Amino acid sequence: MTTRRERKKRETRQKIFNAAIKLFKEHGFESTTIDMISEEADVARGTIFLHFASKEAILAHWGYDRLQEIEERRDEWDYGDSCKQRVLRIYKILNEVNIQNYDFMKVLLESSMKHRQIFDSEKNANVELRQLFADLIEEAQEKGRLKTKFNPLVVANMLENIYYNALYDWVRSEGAWPLEEIMEEKVSIVFEGMDNEGVLTTKGLT
Repeated sequence: MTTRRERKKRETRQKIFNAAIKLFKEHGFESTTIDMISEEADVARGTIFLHFASKEAILAHWGYDRLQEIEERRDEWDYGDSCKQRVLRIYKILNEVNIQNYDFMKVLLESSMKHRQIFDSEKNANVELRQLFADLIEEAQEKGRLKTKFNPLVVANMLENIYYNALYDWVRSEGAWPLEEIMEEKVSIVFEGMDNEGVLTTKGLT
């Protein structure tokens, strides 16, 4: 059972994160200072560092929030026999938030190019997403639906890269790039080569 202290700590962390995201959108990552975040969140400067080691760590927290959302909404994507459709449903859930937060996604990706700390902070989040995909692939292989000659982690890395590369191209196109359509086309190509029964389709989400 979560204690009152733990709830308060989580609420404060989320308050700092929300304040920082608001400022990143309005002023950009570079121009936003810890003092500005402290004022916006109405917490002491030292309190911020109790929860986040740096501005980069705040930015990287976005990835962990998305993974938590995927887990919380598991019943929306984890059903049916098609591994490909499960992956596409996960993409869809992630993209709902991405599309609603284009300005922030632009800040996140542009800042990630400049600050390796963000990538380093997100390594664990990336590994967790990759492992999730690998688990789905391995399960489908065990059921005989996908060829077993492919390493699940290698394929999962490809699916992870499809997601992040498409997101980067979408941001660079100022949101004009057909994000979900391109993701689906690329994923279809991956699964076409892995299909063991000829039953996976490319007709979109189910």
